[in-house]
Amino acid sequence: MNNTVVSMNIALCAFLLLPVIVTAGLAGVPWVTDRHEVFGVTVPAAAHVNTRIRGFKVAFSGITVALGVCAILVSLAVWQLCGVDAAFWTVSIAAVAIAICGFVLQQMFRRKVLSIKVDQGWEASSARRAALIGERDNPDPMSLKWELLQVVCLAVTIAVGLLGYDRMPERVPIHADIAGNVNGWAEKSPMVIWYAVLAQVVLAAVMVASHAAIIYAKHPIDPDHPAATGYAYGVFSRVWSIYVLVIGLLAAGGLGLGVQLVTIGVLDINLIGIIGMFIAVAALVGALMIGVYYGQNGARVYAGVRHSDGGDISDDNAMPYDDDLHWIGGIIYINRDDPAIMIPKRFGVGWTVNLARPSVIIGTIVLLAIAIGLPVAAILM
Repeated sequence: MNNTVVSMNIALCAFLLLPVIVTAGLAGVPWVTDRHEVFGVTVPAAAHVNTRIRGFKVAFSGITVALGVCAILVSLAVWQLCGVDAAFWTVSIAAVAIAICGFVLQQMFRRKVLSIKVDQGWEASSARRAALIGERDNPDPMSLKWELLQVVCLAVTIAVGLLGYDRMPERVPIHADIAGNVNGWAEKSPMVIWYAVLAQVVLAAVMVASHAAIIYAKHPIDPDHPAATGYAYGVFSRVWSIYVLVIGLLAAGGLGLGVQLVTIGVLDINLIGIIGMFIAVAALVGALMIGVYYGQNGARVYAGVRHSDGGDISDDNAMPYDDDLHWIGGIIYINRDDPAIMIPKRFGVGWTVNLARPSVIIGTIVLLAIAIGLPVAAILM
């Protein structure tokens, strides 16, 4: 068995974890959302113990797991019957299909929760908001100064390219198909060194922007429990900022240096796919663990603080605000009156954007242009 076949089988084994992680992540979403949200619908905290709503959450998770198991079994069968190439495509399609099914299920149960909300008369008496002034005791996200480590990683990639130029092969492999066969080449030149550097700069910029988004995102503070929710969100945002920093360094630095080592002939190009796969798996597993342990907006941290303090549950039937009108499907946020660019998700863990802000539209166009332009430029050069 040649090295290419071995590499492809290793990559596929790692890739098979993708539908597993997607399934686990989706199945757990209803259980880690913010205390005032269910399937993207604003509700009082007491709604989470409502028998029908708990039934919806169990059903969502059960159906998602069943779909995930079927997808994994089909992927394994295709691997055995049709080979590695077909299995890669099957796993990719399966992961996307699970995500789409999760969205459809979320919309179905969202309508059911909206119906219960009307029947129960759950309404916000007024749109109350809160902000904490001088949150000195609350954890803060990691400073953006830590992102200067990206500069160090970039310098290493540049140095490796310059010092290893003499051993660069006359024809440099720059692309391989899904079977590991090289189908793209570049002639040896000083310019080739900068391919890896440019890709690393783009990845680093995306991760730095993600870090900044966490720092400047809107803080979801419950006016009935400002101190506890402020602390919980502080813990949540700090942990996520550490995660983004570490994964950013691994992704940008690891892949940039890896591509550079391929360029100068030290690594086989098929190893880059394996490296990238393991980084992606590590990123997904890390995100899943953070989501399960801390919950959206630190919901599980808040629950722990409240339990240890013997908190009063008399206000669990209260709804301090109701933003449903600004959320399309409980997922897409559009609010021209909200100056925030980044806001916490309603269904899922993390943040999303306010599509009413022009800067979001411009940023999306720029990212798409870069994503499309870089591969085209690499082919033309």
